[in-house]
Amino acid sequence: MKLLYCTTAVLLALALMQACKNRPGGETAASGADAMETLAFEGREFFRQSPSCEADTNRCARVSARYPMAVAGPPEAVRRINDTLDTYVRLSLAVFALSPEEMPETLDEIAADFIREYEAVTTEEADFVTPWSAELEGRVLYQSEEAVSVQLSTFSFAGGAHPNYFTFLFTFDPATGRRLSLADVIRDTLGLRPLAEEGFREARELGAGESLQETGFFWGEDFLFPENWAVTAEGLYFFYNPYEVAAYVMGPTEFTIPRERLPGLLK
Repeated sequence: MKLLYCTTAVLLALALMQACKNRPGGETAASGADAMETLAFEGREFFRQSPSCEADTNRCARVSARYPMAVAGPPEAVRRINDTLDTYVRLSLAVFALSPEEMPETLDEIAADFIREYEAVTTEEADFVTPWSAELEGRVLYQSEEAVSVQLSTFSFAGGAHPNYFTFLFTFDPATGRRLSLADVIRDTLGLRPLAEEGFREARELGAGESLQETGFFWGEDFLFPENWAVTAEGLYFFYNPYEVAAYVMGPTEFTIPRERLPGLLK
């Protein structure tokens, strides 16, 4: 199961190379910024379903997506942000792509492949009555002169023991569109580590003296920052996906380090 998560993460990273945030609300920072005024987003929607859905919702395959895309702002920033979001949207929904090279170029192709696979299964198994779906929801979490944060959350079920779901977080430089690293927004990542571990323990209701490894986290290794984080109005939002640091049954782990706890750390 851990391998499945790692494979998904590797594919997303490779695809991005090839192509070139308590739960936070959807606030916008009120700083009167030129970057905030010029960089603008609009929602995109996509929906396709198999013909069988009309007659029986239990014999049905659906692909749906709602997510933001930049429509105004510095041209290079718009291009880079949209390239990143487009890559993650497509790869999140292309559940049968085994590599970035196999990922279809359009959502229409992705939906057609998904529905085709479903129809092949239902043709072979006449009593098959389990619906499939691949879904994605996205939103802008936060926007200011210094940062724009976006969240994409995905859910898919195409047979197997259980559905898969992941949340991807991005914090961009609104002037350039570059995806920011923790080191870009935090002055001292070593100083951040104990705050993050404390937040993780609180989210998981673990005492300060309890071993993270013995309680089933981090695969026997020391505490690590998550792959997905975002700057928000409240502070620094961390999200650990299923399989990232624990078995699927443990679910995700999320928490926010409030800004008042980050003096001297947050740039």
